[in-house]
Amino acid sequence: MSSLTPAESEYVTLESSDGFQFVIHREVAMLSGTVKNMLSSPGHFTESTEGVIQFRDIKAIILEKVCKYWYYKARHLNSVTEIPHFEIEPEYALETLMAADFLDT
Repeated sequence: MSSLTPAESEYVTLESSDGFQFVIHREVAMLSGTVKNMLSSPGHFTESTEGVIQFRDIKAIILEKVCKYWYYKARHLNSVTEIPHFEIEPEYALETLMAADFLDT
């Protein structure tokens, strides 16, 4: 059994409004300014102590796309070659844009 506290863990859990959970690398999640503030704030906030962030206004289909984007961004962060296009389905574009804005992504 691991002796790491959730705040020290390599992973963080993101929970969508419809109850789906996404376990992603903490370093990748911290690409979001909002998530970074939630996880590294000096107080003892639930998000930073438990390593779980609940998004009451973001559905799973959108949160999944945001997580994929964070991994895409992390992979191409210091790329010197042409970066491939990140595909967003038109029917989810508005909700994805609103989530990205909220998450400071």
